[in-house]
Amino acid sequence: MYVFLIFWGDKKRSPSFLTTLPLPPPSPSPSPSVFSLLTPLSRPPRRLPPLPQPPRDPRPSSHRGHLSASPAALTSLISLYSKLSSPADALSVFHSSPTPPNLFAWNAAISALSSNSLPADALRLFRRLRSDPSVHLTPDGFTFPCIIRSLSDLGDAGEIRKIHGLLFQSGLDSDVFASSAMVNAYLKMGFPEFAEQVFDEMPERDVVLWNSMVNGFAQMGLFPNAKEYFNRMMKAGFVPSGFTVTGILSVFTSMADLNSGRKIHAFALKIGYNSDVVILNSLIDLYGKCHATDDAREIFDSMPERDIFSWNSIISAFEHSGDHSEALKIFGEMLRAGVRPDSITMAAVLPACSQAAALAHGREAHAFLLRHGITGDVFAGNALVDMYAKCGSLKAARLVFDEMPDRDGVSWNIMIDAYASHGRGGDSLDLFADMNLPPDEITLLGVLSACSHAGMVQAGMMIFERMEATTTLTAEHYLCAVDMVSRAGMLEKAAEMAAKAERACGAKGWRAYIAACKERGEMERAVEAAGRVVGMEPEGSGAWVMAANVYGWAGKYKAVEDLRGEMWRQGVRKVPGCSWVEVGGRGVQTFVTGERRHPQSEAIYDITCRFRVWNPKDKNCPYDYLPEKAWNPKSAFIRLGGKGRRSGGASARVSKFLSSFCTGCKLHCILMGCALVTDFLFQLNPR
Repeated sequence: MYVFLIFWGDKKRSPSFLTTLPLPPPSPSPSPSVFSLLTPLSRPPRRLPPLPQPPRDPRPSSHRGHLSASPAALTSLISLYSKLSSPADALSVFHSSPTPPNLFAWNAAISALSSNSLPADALRLFRRLRSDPSVHLTPDGFTFPCIIRSLSDLGDAGEIRKIHGLLFQSGLDSDVFASSAMVNAYLKMGFPEFAEQVFDEMPERDVVLWNSMVNGFAQMGLFPNAKEYFNRMMKAGFVPSGFTVTGILSVFTSMADLNSGRKIHAFALKIGYNSDVVILNSLIDLYGKCHATDDAREIFDSMPERDIFSWNSIISAFEHSGDHSEALKIFGEMLRAGVRPDSITMAAVLPACSQAAALAHGREAHAFLLRHGITGDVFAGNALVDMYAKCGSLKAARLVFDEMPDRDGVSWNIMIDAYASHGRGGDSLDLFADMNLPPDEITLLGVLSACSHAGMVQAGMMIFERMEATTTLTAEHYLCAVDMVSRAGMLEKAAEMAAKAERACGAKGWRAYIAACKERGEMERAVEAAGRVVGMEPEGSGAWVMAANVYGWAGKYKAVEDLRGEMWRQGVRKVPGCSWVEVGGRGVQTFVTGERRHPQSEAIYDITCRFRVWNPKDKNCPYDYLPEKAWNPKSAFIRLGGKGRRSGGASARVSKFLSSFCTGCKLHCILMGCALVTDFLFQLNPR
């Protein structure tokens, strides 16, 4: 029996030879099916009978048959090893050829190195092709795209310009493939004017060249240019490919242009891309970034098949839109569907846990990472540190941070800010001193925040003054400095810095100044600054509410009524406060001011009334309720059944999403937590 093997060379060439190989006679029993070999891991592998071996050929391997001497076979074998990600084997085949390789073999070898992330080796082989006196070959239109891609990976702009000149010398300046590679290289290295010059000089253009312009400008962040070339492509009568659609969708996603994205969505459906997984994933990302989560969920539910990127996109969509509970719910659906999460999934799920203060869910996610060996990834590690820090577990955050094999600037920023937000300024500064990377704006902001919360004004001002002299300060830096001196009671300095920071951060500096005045009873200063804030921010409700509270603290109740009336006339509405509570790891529950939709609302309000706390000397609380009788913690435990509940080791975490929280309300919440549970954490503004 004989089997005929046909080896094809380059697509422009015809088959070069036909050879036959003897095979052993067929076995009387049928050979097993390929699918029968895919047995479960629990079953032992099926043993096949050994095939009879052909007689050993005593001749050297380089002279056996005609395969090793065939240029087409050599090229095919190099390409095969390249696609199998074995560039070393591909190069070994290339060098072991008994006859000088032809240009197709050279192109295959250069492509094998370039496509397997070995651009420097590809460049050396290309130089050998041009300089070796024994090689009488000239690079063609298939050689140049590979070497141009290698040079763009190396970022060698000088060599790219030389190759561009060589294209003109070789008469390949109008070759579509080489020109598309040149456009990609110029855009990747930040030379859009050269890319446009190459594009404009092309006598003929195809979809690949248009895609190079659209996607190249999109990756550079030059979104108007990308839109311009997409519109020109449509006017020229070209039908966009899937790469074109995903490229322009990335533009509208980055610009949060929902209307234009919907038009592309309609266009994609019209030309038949309604089942393309990559395009549908891009649409989910678009709607998620534009906070249109209903549309994102509709696309996700209608997908005939989903990959890991589909699940990551829909989870990130809800997490980005602030619907953390829905993001965690979809993550549960993903696990039930048998899809294994990757580090990108966990990097989206863990922030949802941290924003919802769901420590129990975060620990489950951490255990999942360890159980499935997803360790060592910087993104997942950063998300873990951030989750533990925002859920108040600093020990666990520091443990994860110390065990990370690789840390980037984000890792250090998260840990420094974690210490700062928990008032541990000394630890934050110690970590900053140990940082082995150059600090960025966020690092310095975290250090200033640490000094502010810990009352380390002298150290903070030294850092701030050094920053003023060496870097460009942002609004957040000025705001943090104002807050730092305000907390220290340096009101004159705080007013001076708030006025200085108006151009950078608007009225935010005055807000910190008002809070400092309120804490020190300087009501006249607070009232004056509140009027200034309302004048600077007449549209937002925050300035009006702060001014009303200031007038109430100062006893100017008539001014409070007038201010609220003006708010009503101008249509200013206050966003209600929101809290997240997690008890005993049984999920996160959300509460909005004044709502009674919770199934246990009657019991909650009954307990709240029993625990009411009020300090007549504290005028910081605008709520004018008084206790029905003296509050006794011990009797409260007995009345509410707290003794048995407390001994069970329950834990509770409360996250308050408000810009300010008065002392009375804070004490009220803390006393309730300490009375009812053993492990209690109260967080203000967990973001």
